[in-house]
Order: sequence, then C-alpha cells, then structure tokens
Amino acid sequence: MTEEFIKQGFWNTTQFNRINQDSITDIEEYNDSDKLSLFITQLSDRSAYQQNKLVDKWCSKLPELDKVKYLWLPSRVNQKIFNAICNMPNLEGLWIKWSGIKSIDELINLKKLKHLHLGSSSQINDIGMLSSLPSLKTLHMEQLNKISDFRCIGKLTQLIGLGIDGSIWTPQKIDSLEFIKQISGLRYFTMTNSRLKSKSFEPLLALKLLVRFNSSWNYPESEFSILQTHPSLKYGNIETSWKELKSGLE
Repeated sequence: MTEEFIKQGFWNTTQFNRINQDSITDIEEYNDSDKLSLFITQLSDRSAYQQNKLVDKWCSKLPELDKVKYLWLPSRVNQKIFNAICNMPNLEGLWIKWSGIKSIDELINLKKLKHLHLGSSSQINDIGMLSSLPSLKTLHMEQLNKISDFRCIGKLTQLIGLGIDGSIWTPQKIDSLEFIKQISGLRYFTMTNSRLKSKSFEPLLALKLLVRFNSSWNYPESEFSILQTHPSLKYGNIETSWKELKSGLE
C-alpha cells in the first residue's frame, strides 16, 4: 500500500482520479477497456423516453462486459441499473456518486469485488449483507440516512480502508465505533460530517496500524486529545489540534 493510497483513499489515487472526466453514454463508445465510467441518467439532451431506452440497453449489456474490472457511475443510479451492475462477472471496483436504490442485496453476486464506494444513498434500509463480502478491501459509504447501526461492518476484518461519512447537507448518524475494534488491519478511517451517538473515539486506539483518521470537529476536545496517544496516526485530524482549530476561528 502506497503513502498516496493511505492519504487519499483508493479512488483518489493518481491511477483513478481522472476517470470520471472521460465518461461515456452510448454503448458504441465502449472500447473494451477494463475501466468504464458511465453517464447514462440526468441527460439534458435526451427525453425521458430516450433515457429509459438507453438505461435498458446498458442493463442488458453490463452483465456481458467481462473485461470491465472498475466501474464509475457519476450520474444517479436507480435499482434497475444497480442490479444489472451486480451481475458483471469480473468487477473488482464499483464507484457510485449517488443513488435512489433501496436494496444492496444483489451485491452478493460480485464475488471479486474489492473496492466499493457507495455515495449518497438515503433510501438504503439495510446494509447487513455487506458482511458477506469477504473480498472487500476498501468500503466507503455516504449519507445512509436510514442507517446508524454499523456493527455488521465489524465482520469485514480484511478491510484496510473504511469511510462512513455524511454529506454536505446531512450528517451521518453512527451509534458507536465499538465494531471497529474487530478490523485490526484498518489503515485509514473517515467519518466526516458525522454524528456519533457514543461520542467516544476510544475504539480507535485498538487499531494499531491506523495511519489516517478524518472526522468532523463536532466532538469533545477530550476525544481529539485521545488521538494524540495513538501509536501510528499521522494524517487527518491528528495534524491539527482542537485548540489550534479553535484559535484559528476566533
């Protein structure tokens, strides 16, 4: 794992961070690459009927794309598109900007999935199946408004990167971080714009390999002081003390 990987996260490394700028819309544009970015909804130049037909075509095509290992969806993903993606045979990385999906159960079909970014998805009502994805190395979730209990993530003991973040507009509720003690190999963890019910960062001290921790600053000063005793943390909130932040705002 490179220093860039730890500091930026899997999807923001140099290898991947420009892919979304090269999105395609029509099937004819696909060139057999192992990396594919699709912009197939929210199209201002097509009617609703044309967009529906386009989505139908891609939903039929996606399960046939056995060369694709990494897929980006920078426009809204509905349940139909999501379910079609979950039938892609060799997918190792999936990045979704935002969605209207309610169920992620079909992810069970992605046996090779290693990296999952599930952007703003306020309608998802259950994430329990994530514990059945033993190949996952990085998992990032954002604005899961109906979820606050993340204990199932503790079963993903192979994770090296984890994000449980809120959006600009809506904080992510998290009951407790106790589950994270089980993920002993975690190298980075983010919970930006979050509302942690327990208010305690103490579970992070059990992660001896943790190098980066990013959180919003809406927690007691004492919790950030705890981070100063962590043996390996060097990026994220640890780079600025609570007092330095406060003095800068005064």
